[in-house]
Amino acid sequence: MIQVRVGPLVRAVSAESAAVWCEWTEAGEVELVAVPEQAAQEQIAMPLTRSTRARTICVGGHHYTLFHLTGLQPASWYAYTLAPISVSGEPAAVASSSFPSPGQRLIQCFRTLDLPGEGQPLRVAYGSCRNLSAPGPDALSAFGTWLQTTFDERETLWPRLLLLIGDQIYADEGLRRRKKAANSDQRKPVKSALPPGAHSFEEFTALYEEAWMEDAGVQQALAALPTYMIFDDHEITNSWNIAPSWLGQALRRGLEQTLVDGLVAYWLYQGWGNLCARSASEHPLLALMQQAAQSGEDALEELRDRVRKAVYGEIMPHWHYEIPTTPPIFVADVRADRPAFRGKTEAAALDAPARIMSQPQMEELRRWLQTHASTAVLLVSSVPALLPPAIGFAEYMAGIRPLRRGPLRQPAHLLATLQRQLAQYMSFDHWPVFSDTWHELVDLLAARQRDLIILSGDVHFSYAAQARTTLFPTKKRATLYQLVASPFRNALSKGNSDLIRGQSTLKRFFFGGLHIAILPLLRPWGAKHIPHDLLMQNTIALLTLWPQSSEGGDTGNYRLQQIYMGIKDGRLREVARTAFEYRE
Repeated sequence: MIQVRVGPLVRAVSAESAAVWCEWTEAGEVELVAVPEQAAQEQIAMPLTRSTRARTICVGGHHYTLFHLTGLQPASWYAYTLAPISVSGEPAAVASSSFPSPGQRLIQCFRTLDLPGEGQPLRVAYGSCRNLSAPGPDALSAFGTWLQTTFDERETLWPRLLLLIGDQIYADEGLRRRKKAANSDQRKPVKSALPPGAHSFEEFTALYEEAWMEDAGVQQALAALPTYMIFDDHEITNSWNIAPSWLGQALRRGLEQTLVDGLVAYWLYQGWGNLCARSASEHPLLALMQQAAQSGEDALEELRDRVRKAVYGEIMPHWHYEIPTTPPIFVADVRADRPAFRGKTEAAALDAPARIMSQPQMEELRRWLQTHASTAVLLVSSVPALLPPAIGFAEYMAGIRPLRRGPLRQPAHLLATLQRQLAQYMSFDHWPVFSDTWHELVDLLAARQRDLIILSGDVHFSYAAQARTTLFPTKKRATLYQLVASPFRNALSKGNSDLIRGQSTLKRFFFGGLHIAILPLLRPWGAKHIPHDLLMQNTIALLTLWPQSSEGGDTGNYRLQQIYMGIKDGRLREVARTAFEYRE
């Protein structure tokens, strides 16, 4: 009997559509039925119910479905069920007409988005970095339990979206159960030229299954909230693409399969659900999935071939995407889309463009910002653009290349070599160290009148910062807000924690065209600051954007409220909130 192996996960939503992803134990035909809450409660006849059927798609011997329901009602709650279809074509199970209750083991529901122009606030939950090998409580798991306990208040308390901003798995560490097996094996381990961790498609799929199915709270969060994802480094290997020369060196070390299979697994478990609302003609991997659904053949080799071309720079990867919320969201790829230098000499690599994303993606971001010039917008970047000022300035200085042309080229080359060595030793791979795209971001901010809010993870501590291109706020210049929530489950080493706390006395600084300031982080329901205005614990952030209006209507401005939820006394509670500064 076909059964769920991984999932279900609610993925991309709009005001009129929703997607549900699932991996199954074997091939078959499956039906998705979605019942609106009103219809379930009032026992209204079937026309309001939406259903669709699909055959599983085979990739590497695994079987997947991604249902995309359309014709839904805006701002409405739906309960959904997944049921296999028998050989005769009749459903093997009938969807229940009752809406879920908190007593159920797994609440399977979702809410469609509000229509634009309704003036409703947007609530977003976000976070990053969930390492199952790390000790301590799991904020994403506790969040799922919190959803269960607040089910009756979901319309006012639940976020509309969950953003998982990088490091959903730690592929460079491998499965916990594999580690246990290795520790119990007394035989001499076989030496390998490859670093530890996952290197094959099957190993990556096992990591996703472990991450999403071994914890009931995590299952609940993914089954009830529309979830969008983007990778950072640990989905593949630690600090991949940290420098332009990294990719060429990795390929020469034999990591091609790791990169290709890791990205194929990313596509199936994360990327596919982000982009499912697009047509197959808009994305080559969507076209391959459609072909596999029609042919019934295993699509692994076709996916590998396409992803391999992206790894070698023959085609653009296009992992970035947009979310049709109000205000709108652009989810950037700032890891795989870093331009790579494929030559063999480090000297030539030092002159390679210092970009955290390619020029085509930056141009798409520029056009998107122009399209939404009249409203504040959100940009999701797995790594922060703004760091605590002392760290950010150090990264910025490691990324600039003075005197790279002209008669002083030789000393400039020596300086650049030292800068690159420092950057890699300190794991500098955030926006400031990529000087070309840093200054392009500053120029984009200078051209805006409405605020730009960046959501990030990666750094294993949480904070908020703001930046302006002018010292004092004006109505004609936007503010950049950098909001960071990290980790769900991980921790900094003591040395790194001490280093970050030590630099935190510098709250404001100017460099690279921006006046940057760390925003106060307050304890719940009080004015007392969190030490250093940094939160160093497992956490998930809840951000609410309240539209501000005037007599003339919508102003395009938003009032921000952000609280950090952490585990206290075994339960998820508010542990801090950000104090925002506003312009009149």
